[in-house]
Amino acid sequence: MLHSYRFDRFEIVPGARQLLQEGAVVNLGARAFDLLHCLIENSHRIVGKDELIDRVWPGLVVTENNLSVQVSALRRLLGPQVLVNVPGRGYQFMLPVTEGAQGLASPDIPLDGPSAAEDVVARNRRKEQSRRKADPAVEKQGMTAIALSLPDKPSVAVLPFLNLSSEPQQDYFADAVSEDITTELSRFSALFVIARNSAFTYKGRAVDVRTVSKELGVRYVLEGSVRRADNRVRVTAQLIDAQSGKHLWAEKYDRVLEDVFTLQEEVAQSIVGAIAPHIHAAEQNIAQRVRPGNLTAHDLAMRANANSNDAIRCNDPVLWQQALGEARSAVAMDPHSVLALTVIAELNARYVGTPQFDEQDLSVPWKEGVAAAGQAIDLDPVASPAYRWMGLLLGFGGVYDEGQAMARRGVELNPNDALAWSNLAFVEVFAGNPEQALAHQAQATRLSPRDPNQYLFNCCRSLACFELKDYAQAMTYARMAAGAAPNSPGPQVALAMAAVGAGELALAKSAHASFSQLCPAYTKRVMSGDTTFGNPEHRRRAILALRIAAGLEDEGAAVGLQ
Repeated sequence: MLHSYRFDRFEIVPGARQLLQEGAVVNLGARAFDLLHCLIENSHRIVGKDELIDRVWPGLVVTENNLSVQVSALRRLLGPQVLVNVPGRGYQFMLPVTEGAQGLASPDIPLDGPSAAEDVVARNRRKEQSRRKADPAVEKQGMTAIALSLPDKPSVAVLPFLNLSSEPQQDYFADAVSEDITTELSRFSALFVIARNSAFTYKGRAVDVRTVSKELGVRYVLEGSVRRADNRVRVTAQLIDAQSGKHLWAEKYDRVLEDVFTLQEEVAQSIVGAIAPHIHAAEQNIAQRVRPGNLTAHDLAMRANANSNDAIRCNDPVLWQQALGEARSAVAMDPHSVLALTVIAELNARYVGTPQFDEQDLSVPWKEGVAAAGQAIDLDPVASPAYRWMGLLLGFGGVYDEGQAMARRGVELNPNDALAWSNLAFVEVFAGNPEQALAHQAQATRLSPRDPNQYLFNCCRSLACFELKDYAQAMTYARMAAGAAPNSPGPQVALAMAAVGAGELALAKSAHASFSQLCPAYTKRVMSGDTTFGNPEHRRRAILALRIAAGLEDEGAAVGLQ
């Protein structure tokens, strides 16, 4: 019997120079075998590159490139997370290793007849049973070998983050980050998040994300690593569409370690705030690709959501009507579809906010939006998106106290929802609280710095700065918003107001001409005093600025803005 090392589905027998996968011999080059043997023998520590080169190429002068080639070969065979490169130090084997004894591998079908073949099958079955007893994670894996279907909502699993620190006892910190991310993601009622205990069955194992997708029934997988050195911490994370293998997002976070629990919470919230919009965008793309004959209520709702964002940003009335029709059809198919009801609320909230498509009575879309949001809340009292749109709708309707309460409830239910913070900021602007609005909008941007709704975030900032009479800053934010969404009238309105306050009258007139052309009906209403500003002084200055931009007031009247 020869000494051997077992890890995951593999066993390495150094005396026979064999690598076995579930009892079958794996073809492996001599250098790659020696490298793997060295790393497994020293799996408790990081092995320096010079030490590895001396072990694998004794007496020879070779470059690190030769080592990198062999590492790449092993990663292709075992998985990318098995061999971890610690920059400036070397490599470490990451999987749990158990030692044992092993005879030489036999051919699958021996030459001495069926009875011998049956012995081989029985022997391999005993090997597998022993391996499962030695590694409980393998047994758990076997329990979930049946591929699970995807749930009817975006689904994600957070795999245990790798500990790349030099001290194995720092595993607790990597585990805590993974657990915090799972907890924070679970606050999104629109997501199906795999429980921590299921995800942690993959701890210490090299596993293909496609396998995770099948075994846990999820579309998205978040994986990452944590490295601590003295008082510095680096956390890296990447989001993968596990069904296609496509990388959707990746980021690294460098922090100074002062309060470990505060750090865990901050990093988890940052990652969650960053990846949620990417999951949402990926789901929208999937819904767009589904053929009409195969659309479910959820597919229709997702497609409506995607079309609503594009319709508002691009000022496309046909697409807006299509999105609303899809959402209504989804509700007709499934009256309990919280997602579809929320989309109806969102579409009408956005319409009321910038009614750019026609001259219908705004009470009609406002009432439909409020009713849809109310139904969604009745069906799911912890559905954060329904509260955020209800709050915004009530704010547009001048019901400020209740609007603030609803928007705040949305934030309380999901403090990682950037759009919930943004909607609360808008309601605060309407209610005349610009300082709070700017603070909430800063939180929205912190949570989702690459959010496709950034033009709305900046539009809100511009209005808040206008209320504070910081016209130069208001103009900066309005320009950013208008540049990101040139066909959306809201940023142009904000730009016209801010430019008048800043004394840039030519720019103000140009912006006024733009939004007047985009939505003439809305322009008439604003000029007549119909605005969302609840504070009388803010409303007076806004109307005055727009009348000056339109040429209806003398330019000298701008002194009234100071």
